[in-house]
Amino acid sequence: MRHWFWILLIALGLQAQEARIQILGTTDMHGHVRAEDTYSLQPMNQGWAKVTTLIRQQKALNPNTVLVDCGDTLQGEPINYVRNVLRRDLPEPSIAIMNALGYAAMAVGNHDFDFGLPLLREVEHQAKFPFLSANTVDAKGNPGFPTHTLVTVAGIRVAILGFTTPGVPAMTEPGNYEGLAFKDIVSTARKLVPRLREQERADVVIAVMHSGLGALDGREGDENAALRLADQVPGLDAIFTGHTHQAIQMEHKGVIILQAQCFGRALAAVDLDLRLESGHWRVVTRSGRLLRPDDQTASDPEVLRLTAELQAATDRYLDTAATNLLVDLDSRWSRMEDTALMQLIHQVQRQATGAQLSAAACPGPKLYIPKGPTSVRQFYALAPFENQVARIRVTGDQLKRYLEHSARHYLRSWDPELYNRDVPFYNFDTVDGVSYALDLGQPVGSRVLNLSYRGKPVTPEQTFTMAITTYRLRGGGGYMEAIGFKGAPELITKASQRNLLLEYVLGHASLNPAPANTWRTIPYLDRERVLNLAH
Repeated sequence: MRHWFWILLIALGLQAQEARIQILGTTDMHGHVRAEDTYSLQPMNQGWAKVTTLIRQQKALNPNTVLVDCGDTLQGEPINYVRNVLRRDLPEPSIAIMNALGYAAMAVGNHDFDFGLPLLREVEHQAKFPFLSANTVDAKGNPGFPTHTLVTVAGIRVAILGFTTPGVPAMTEPGNYEGLAFKDIVSTARKLVPRLREQERADVVIAVMHSGLGALDGREGDENAALRLADQVPGLDAIFTGHTHQAIQMEHKGVIILQAQCFGRALAAVDLDLRLESGHWRVVTRSGRLLRPDDQTASDPEVLRLTAELQAATDRYLDTAATNLLVDLDSRWSRMEDTALMQLIHQVQRQATGAQLSAAACPGPKLYIPKGPTSVRQFYALAPFENQVARIRVTGDQLKRYLEHSARHYLRSWDPELYNRDVPFYNFDTVDGVSYALDLGQPVGSRVLNLSYRGKPVTPEQTFTMAITTYRLRGGGGYMEAIGFKGAPELITKASQRNLLLEYVLGHASLNPAPANTWRTIPYLDRERVLNLAH
């Protein structure tokens, strides 16, 4: 009898020396709550309502769970705009959900600055968890946000270290992050990770970063740096990454790197098995996976309840009658020919700035507003971000280089694939106010033909005023670097591009934007091919 008693004690003792914890991560939720597309109202397997169900299921399987988020939480969906601009009396929806779920930390994303630093600080106070950004500093070099947090789960000390992409200045207005600077992620981590291990006695160190995968040979200050972080900074057990909206599941030098895609379309999960040796926990095995909601994943009722009042206010705003369209607005052809949709955007930008020319990107490859009565909901989809519109002055030479840079979006006309996947649709601009052709049989840099203004060839020394979004002005898509623009804008609109568009639309009882047909591709592109290759 005594023999079995000692065997049981030994077995229990051995069992107590091992533990399994899991870390679950979300990213780039951009305010998506319901399991549907906000603009078409079609069901989709995404959003807080569905991903919360996955989180609760995983926590039920292992209560020793830590929840983290990689940022871009406060901006994106109309519900964010309505809350942050019109209904500040209501809780921020994602933060209310994350509080209810017991999140441990969130890394600050670039779009979390879009409504300004005062609002970001206000929402930070609402959160029952820290907003982390170790590489964000104030004018004196002091941390702009907490660098890390320590949580204990199953007796294991877990350090969560947060980072923000250094690319913030290129992605939002300077006033939105006034007084802050963004340092290199990797060099910051080199100083902090050893401290967390040695001085703060962390058993596990997790990086939570609003920054994408990047490259091993990346440079200091790169926008995306997760792979470089795993490669150059020892002591990390896992990296949860974000910003690029991709699904990532990989391992480098024993460090798990996961990105949970965007909008709640996936949940990142890391399992760590630990053993207590000489009084210290040591990770013995680690694994990572992505979990996805599907048609059978139910919407979490608490999420819907927490956001019900704000969602109702948002729906009232979106369902406001807009105008009567006399022509369909179809984005599918906007990268192959002039369209009514792009003419509408160009008209709005030129009217708002008084510019001679307007440069704008197609708002999406598959957006469609049928002619007839419309609502704010349909037009909101054309400009969901908080970018404003600027007027700059360019030379004829810079204008041509601008168009050549845009034409990188295409491969050669005879290639099996039409589009260069390194240049996404939102970085392909058309320019209204001039006439030109893009010869897709020519190499990159030599594609712009017959560039003319009011029937006369554009000369290199001519000057033009041109309307562009502040996303372009701050470096988005690399256009300003490509044309060597180093000047200041002549003006920047106070209203966002979206609100300028809505003001224009709501100010017309009916609209009939007509294509000017001032640009074309050579050869003309086949519509069926464009549809098949749309991405």
